[in-house]
Amino acid sequence: MSLPRLRLEKCIYKDGRWLIDQEQAHHLIRVRRCCTGSLAEGLLSGEKVELRLLCEGEIIFAEELSRTAETAQSIELHLILALLKSDQFDQSLRFAAETGVHTIHLLACERSVPRYSGIKLKEKMSRWEKILDEATRQAGSASPPVLLEPVSLMELDPDLLPDCRLAAMLSSDAKPLSKTEIMSPAAIAIGPEGDWSPSETELLLERGFKPVSLGKRILRASTAVAVACGWFSID
Repeated sequence: MSLPRLRLEKCIYKDGRWLIDQEQAHHLIRVRRCCTGSLAEGLLSGEKVELRLLCEGEIIFAEELSRTAETAQSIELHLILALLKSDQFDQSLRFAAETGVHTIHLLACERSVPRYSGIKLKEKMSRWEKILDEATRQAGSASPPVLLEPVSLMELDPDLLPDCRLAAMLSSDAKPLSKTEIMSPAAIAIGPEGDWSPSETELLLERGFKPVSLGKRILRASTAVAVACGWFSID
């Protein structure tokens, strides 16, 4: 069984040791059955930290034993992701986190069914960040993807994107991703169900996105995210 993993950003470093936050401490004691002397892995801003736990009732402290820098992905990937219905969107976020995506740029597309603003958007962003956190921890990755609030394709700032830009499209002009020259960092855009609208396709091409194909079959958007991000994660 793998060591329990903790996100140390949620914990407090004091007097040379970590005070584990209540939620993670509860999981360690009640679910993982940890006790004083148990080992755990802490994840913190690109580093993995080996920890020894000290349990004092419901309070857990952790002593650092060692730190190692996480090996960087061979390609720093930016995922430009259209808003999808809840189940598919949640899956897409998990796939992105597990495969090591660096940044997720959210798009409110013409064919995106969900629309969020104000307090509702704030609540959704908090929930999505929690999904990324949990998926990253499950995968043993030291850093979750950066998540940016939804904008329209017109509002998407090109200065935030790498020069190498790809867009998955259902088009006869799309070149197979596996046969496309890739530079790091790179960005790949995954559209909503039903693909991009004609105006969005035109705008993507104007902004330097090359159309790519993810295979001969028509994929659900969440499956497209898994295929594309998984391809980039292979070293």
